[in-house]
Amino acid sequence: MDKIAVIGKTNEEKIKSRYKNRKEIIVFNPIVADFAGVLEYSAVFFLNGSESSVAPWVGNEHLRLAENEEQLFAELDFYFGLPQPLEIERKFLVEMPDLAALAALPLCRSVEIWQAYIKAENGTAVRLRKRGRDGVFVYIKTQKKRLSASERIEIESRITQAEFENGVKGFPVLSKTRWLIVSGGKCFELDIFPFWQNTAVLEIELKSANETFTLPPFLKVLEEVTDNKAYGNSAIAAKHGIIQN
Repeated sequence: MDKIAVIGKTNEEKIKSRYKNRKEIIVFNPIVADFAGVLEYSAVFFLNGSESSVAPWVGNEHLRLAENEEQLFAELDFYFGLPQPLEIERKFLVEMPDLAALAALPLCRSVEIWQAYIKAENGTAVRLRKRGRDGVFVYIKTQKKRLSASERIEIESRITQAEFENGVKGFPVLSKTRWLIVSGGKCFELDIFPFWQNTAVLEIELKSANETFTLPPFLKVLEEVTDNKAYGNSAIAAKHGIIQN
């Protein structure tokens, strides 16, 4: 059963009551010893998290920060798909950064990702993903239905290693290194592809198309590519992915 972490001085009873019908287990203020512990949680939410408290969790697939209870519940509602399970993202082409400088940042960590888009039915794409580092991985199935260039309905669940390996057979698998960067109160995702030497793709997931954010000042943005289908992962996988036998 999926677990999520809520960290900070929160109203635990209010949170439990609000999401009592959810299948996920909510764990308050857990402590993780290593990255394997981080991957045990499908998401982690911080209320007024300090740099030292957030740092061990960087690399979790859904890390969200809130400055007050209202923001915390907004983040939780969005994650739980209330009122509907949306993915809203903006995407930017950036100049390839100095990876050593990224690695030295206190709130930055890389993970390795392998993913394939295995079918599309009735406008819904299915993606299978392997995600992790240092020999520790999770496997995720995601169903996406496009609503606009920046918005999709998204339903996500964890699967087994065998389900991933059997599911991607015969499909092009795309590999990339993803850097998770916490900057300006947001978690950005910087994708480095092995076949691009000079550029990378920066993404940010938002709760609404109008949500404001500040791009990391240490990255050089070349252009926004949210509306450019050529920079969608499915298009990149079709072009550069390796067929699995």
